[in-house]
Amino acid sequence: MAEIGLTIEVISPIHIGSGRADVNIDAEIVHDAVGLPYFPARRFKGLLYESAVEVSEMLALSKIEFDAAIVEEIFHHQSASPVQLIVPNFRLQSPERYRKIRAEWEYLQQKYAEFFRPIDLLETFTSVRYQTRLKNGVADDGSLHNMRVLDSGVKFKGKLELKNGGEEHLQLLVPAVGNVSSAGLKRNRGFGKIRCSMSEGDVLIEKFFRARGL
Repeated sequence: MAEIGLTIEVISPIHIGSGRADVNIDAEIVHDAVGLPYFPARRFKGLLYESAVEVSEMLALSKIEFDAAIVEEIFHHQSASPVQLIVPNFRLQSPERYRKIRAEWEYLQQKYAEFFRPIDLLETFTSVRYQTRLKNGVADDGSLHNMRVLDSGVKFKGKLELKNGGEEHLQLLVPAVGNVSSAGLKRNRGFGKIRCSMSEGDVLIEKFFRARGL
C-alpha cells in the first residue's frame, strides 16, 4: 500500500456547501462539531476523477503513451478492479494534530459554553458574502442572499492511500491532483480556486516522462 501526502491550498474564497442554513446564513459550509472547516473526501474524490479523465484525454491528444484503462482501475466507475484509492476528509492539520486540537476545543466549548462557541471558531477561517439580483438596475425585492465562504490562504492536509496499485497508477494520480484547480460554487465568478500538490509528486512525474523517452 502506498501513502501519499496531499495539500489543498485555498487560493480564492471557496464555498463547499453543507446543504444547511439558519436564520443568519442562507448557505453554510461544511465544518465539524466544534467549528473547524474541512474538505470532504467524497467531494475531492469526484473532482479527482474528473481531473484524471481530463489528464487521460490530454495525454491521448499529445500522442503520449498511456493506458486509459488505468483511470477506471483506480476509480471503478463502470467496473471492478483490485486497486483501491482511499481518500480521507482533509483537515487543517495532520490527523494526529487535528484530533488533539478538536479535543481541546470540545473541552473549552463544554466547560465555557458562553465564551467558546463553534460559530466563533468557524468565523476565524471564514467570511460572509452577500449578493442580490438586479432588476432595471435596482435590487429586486426579496432577492438578497448570503453564503459563508472559506477565506483564501487556508490549507487542508491529508493522505491518499493506494492499495494494490502500481507505479503507473501513482504516475496518473500526480498530474490528476495537480490538474484540480477549482471546487465549490460560483467558480465562474472568481470563487473556488484551489491548488493541490502531492509529496514526491515531482519524482513520480519525472519517472512517468522518462519511461516514455520524453
